[in-house]
Amino acid sequence: MAVIGKNVIENLTIAMYENNNIIFREYIQNSADQIDKAIASNLADAKDLYIDIDISPKNRSITIYDNATGLPKDQFKEKLSSIADSDKDRDEDKGFRGIGRLGGLACCDTLIFSSSAVGESTKSTMKWNAKKLRDIINDPNQRPLAADLIDMVTEFDEEPYDEDIRFFEVKILDVLEENNELLDENKVREYLQAVAPVPYQNGFIIRAKIYDYIHAEGLNIDEYKILVNGEQLFKGYTSNLYEGSSDNKTIYDSITDLEFKKFYSGSGELLAWMWIGISKFEKQIPSVNSMRGIRLRKENIQVGNSETISYPKFFKESRGNYYFTGEIFAVNKDLIPNARRDYFNINSVCRAFEDAIKPYLFNDLYRLYHFANEVKNALVKESQYMEMQQAFQEKLKSNEFIDKTDEAKALEVLEKQKESAKNAGRKLELRNENAESNPVLRRVFDTLHKEYKADGNLAVETAEPPNEKKYKTQALSRLNKQERKLVSRVYTIIKAILPKDMAEMVITKI
Repeated sequence: MAVIGKNVIENLTIAMYENNNIIFREYIQNSADQIDKAIASNLADAKDLYIDIDISPKNRSITIYDNATGLPKDQFKEKLSSIADSDKDRDEDKGFRGIGRLGGLACCDTLIFSSSAVGESTKSTMKWNAKKLRDIINDPNQRPLAADLIDMVTEFDEEPYDEDIRFFEVKILDVLEENNELLDENKVREYLQAVAPVPYQNGFIIRAKIYDYIHAEGLNIDEYKILVNGEQLFKGYTSNLYEGSSDNKTIYDSITDLEFKKFYSGSGELLAWMWIGISKFEKQIPSVNSMRGIRLRKENIQVGNSETISYPKFFKESRGNYYFTGEIFAVNKDLIPNARRDYFNINSVCRAFEDAIKPYLFNDLYRLYHFANEVKNALVKESQYMEMQQAFQEKLKSNEFIDKTDEAKALEVLEKQKESAKNAGRKLELRNENAESNPVLRRVFDTLHKEYKADGNLAVETAEPPNEKKYKTQALSRLNKQERKLVSRVYTIIKAILPKDMAEMVITKI
């Protein structure tokens, strides 16, 4: 007979996750499954069902509560004592391995499950002594079998309860000092805004386009009402993109539109769909934007993190993924998140999924942000020339040039800038042609053109005839010709050794 020792319990609890915030995701997905069952059984309307998370740093406790189906008393002890023996449906349920509920044992001294099902007047409770569990696991002299270990650290109880109330509750008590991040409401909220299956927030103005798309295509996004300390959670996407720090950030770009894409297997079966935000793609999105990067989701719960769909597997450059915001929703039933939910189980459908999405990410999106950079740079060069041309004309009119040599040098620089602007214009014409057959490129081109296009033309206006021209030194009427020549040399030296703005200031003072 095979022996299953205590170490299997360690592997499923203490050693299971690198990021302890994942326990919130585990309990949320279990509650979400029960909400789905409550709706399917007509126990309640979806609008009345919720998941409530209470975080109390003062009491060092966390409570996760849902008002879905509850767990009947005749199933309570058996289900919660069984490890990795879930009867959930892999094709339908978000949590189906029967191990996620153990996650809280790694970060507290006491873990309590309690529940009451509809029509029952009993509240069932299971209490885990997590401290004792860890002590036994760490004691080499104690080697109980896994089942015996569970019996050693758990106890059950029942008490009368209101038969009209159904619920399931997890209490994580005496959170360990090394797990203080679980008691940081702001950090937990930020984590869940990325991971949890919640609606898009109002600040993401064009979110309606996502809902319109899934309605038109017969798709679905699972969304639940989840509260943290009484405040409802929403996905952290915003229409604005920021730079700077969290304490001092400014808007540098905006998401003005969305692009959608479906991915199919070789046999034509839908594997996934995605959306990306359309912006000016001016640069890699700064980290102050917490929802940057393309995220992978199954049942609207994030799989992995912002690095999961990234270089070198899916993007040609390390910076590629962070030019975008967006989500890939895996829909095929055989795309199954692994036990740690940091990727999918590797199977033939997973490989087909990778083969389907890679060309779009590796080539199309690479081309998109490079296209945007080329268009922007070309428009900037044209704009810079227009500004230089205007500055040149203003200096002519206000007699700001020192002498003929100074004017000639400025004209030479202007002519070089003109040639650069002409080359930029030719590149813009080519990119405009590229955009004619690609709606996404067209939107990006038109947005950038509106933002950066300068008024004017590329012609260099020449100065007035020399005999009508006046330079700075010609305005020094009290000086003779030789003295003006000397001042001109001084001005020239000043311009050669000082920064432009400083040189102009010094010459003006003189």
